[in-house]
Amino acid sequence: MDGNLQCQCEHNTTGQDCQRCKKGYKAKTWKPGSYLPTPNGSPNTCSQALAGSSSGSNCECNGHSNRCSYIDFLNIVTCVSCKHNTRGQNCEHCRMSYYKNMSAEPDDENVCIECNCNALGSVHDRCNGTGFCQCKEGTTGVKCDECLPGYYWKQGCLPNVCDDELLLCQNGGTCVQNQRCICTPDFKGVLCQHSRCEEGKKCNGASALRLSLALLLCPLLATLLGSTAS
Repeated sequence: MDGNLQCQCEHNTTGQDCQRCKKGYKAKTWKPGSYLPTPNGSPNTCSQALAGSSSGSNCECNGHSNRCSYIDFLNIVTCVSCKHNTRGQNCEHCRMSYYKNMSAEPDDENVCIECNCNALGSVHDRCNGTGFCQCKEGTTGVKCDECLPGYYWKQGCLPNVCDDELLLCQNGGTCVQNQRCICTPDFKGVLCQHSRCEEGKKCNGASALRLSLALLLCPLLATLLGSTAS
């Protein structure tokens, strides 16, 4: 004898301290028994795993499946056909595009919540453990459905074309909903920065008159367009 003490195992267990189930008896996870009720206690007997699949109380799937299968070469039992958007050996994880409801019990049918990431604002349909989606540039919010300052929403968040601070419309132009400048007749360009007059020639009096009228009408037109868009 080598002097090491070893328990004489019962209930289909094995190991120096009977701390695991014997091979072929892993239809449910090993757990220590209890000394209650006295005097005999209540052992957590390791159940025999069938070569194919088993069902019923022998499967430990957190209530999300009643079917499990014994994988011989791995010597493990895994749940089959997990429901309620769960996955994993014991249906303990959530499927992709779902995250765990930490306030729910493991066997709750609503333990996994859909991420619901905005398809236009998010990088993909998955979220982290708290439900936050991964947003594209310029996008923010739990579901990536809001724009950061300097961006506007149009099938996703796009950089402002113009604004009232840094990207000012020039030469009397008016910014409409951060998306475009309405230029006066004699100017063109994204910010109305280019003159329509031929290079090297002065604009005639009619052009000057049109410019004056445009300066008066542009704010009114911008207001009307803004009201229509909203």
